[in-house]
Amino acid sequence: MKKLFVIVLAMILLIGCGNRELSTEPDYDSIISYIVKNQKKESPELYQRCEQVLPEIIQRGEVEDYQKVITIYKKNNDIFSKAMTLGFLSSEKTDNPVLQDSIFSAVEQANQMVKTDVFLTSAKEYYAERNFSEEELSDRLTAYRAMISDGYAQLLIERSRLTDALNVYENIIGDYKDTEILLNYGKALNKMNRYEASLIACIEALKMTPGSLDAKAEIMNTAGLLGYSKAEINTMIDETIFVGRNILRQNLLADQLDIPMPEFRIEGIDSNFVTHEDFRDKILIVSFFATWCPPCRRELPHMNEVYHQFSDDEEVAIIVVSTDDDKFLVPPFISENGFDFPVYYAEGLNKEFGVKGIPTLFVIDKQGMIRYKKVGFSEGEEFEKIMSWYIEEIKAAENI
Repeated sequence: MKKLFVIVLAMILLIGCGNRELSTEPDYDSIISYIVKNQKKESPELYQRCEQVLPEIIQRGEVEDYQKVITIYKKNNDIFSKAMTLGFLSSEKTDNPVLQDSIFSAVEQANQMVKTDVFLTSAKEYYAERNFSEEELSDRLTAYRAMISDGYAQLLIERSRLTDALNVYENIIGDYKDTEILLNYGKALNKMNRYEASLIACIEALKMTPGSLDAKAEIMNTAGLLGYSKAEINTMIDETIFVGRNILRQNLLADQLDIPMPEFRIEGIDSNFVTHEDFRDKILIVSFFATWCPPCRRELPHMNEVYHQFSDDEEVAIIVVSTDDDKFLVPPFISENGFDFPVYYAEGLNKEFGVKGIPTLFVIDKQGMIRYKKVGFSEGEEFEKIMSWYIEEIKAAENI
């Protein structure tokens, strides 16, 4: 599960947050007008407008607008962006049969594109200036392919093409596994009355993410169909969680770093400044977020719990750092959500730390060395427990 963070970041950074600036652009009618008027002037902005408006077109059920925009957008030569945009249309729901067929066709096309060398070349160009290693890029693209294929499989299931969907899932999990994909695979198996295989997939999903309520529910449902008693099911779940937590802990703590923390001086939302020197002889957690980032919004309440958990521990300090360009958005966001941890403005510190996606946090030992890095947030990951593992491991190492 080391690279699980990629799933959460992909849709946010490339589709949603990547085009965040466009959210303040003209309304629906103005965007459609712009696209139609400029369709012969191919440009990144034209295609960004198409990406921006396609989900809204589907939500509105505007078949004619969809056909106009999708025809224009498919001329986009940026295969990476096009595959991502078309692939994630699978998450858009509509009752219109024409749009359903069009979405299916677009997602099917994306599923084919992500398997090509052209997609790989286009992705390398996209990430050329983002300092990704070959391993990081390979991991990310493997996850993107899995996500798009998962969406395609879900559409196949909706069309009662269960055998085709299972073939897609078996190809996915041959290269990549995560909790959500395993659960979707298990549900597909259930529809074909293959309950034992489904139960195995759901147990594997819970083992990967021991806090997943969805995985627990699927195990209870599928095991019930197989005739297991409630006591047997509860034992099965408890044992899976125990094993999963042990595996997860071992994997997380084995992935230890040895990198000096960057020197810094940053301003807080209370106008006070803090420097790296203020955290000498402390275990420091530095968490980067942005107000516009959905996974950050899900992670921050858990970070607040961790902050309270260690508030009386003089060995531990926590600072949360905003990467927002619009700094004025940060104080009201923190206040409205009732967060108590200290918040600062990054002012480029995220680049100094080498942050490539958010949320990202670093756990630093008392000697100022970065020991652990955690990127992304996924539901059911037991965030508080993971942070406790990191802190306890550093304390144990320093007491040897």
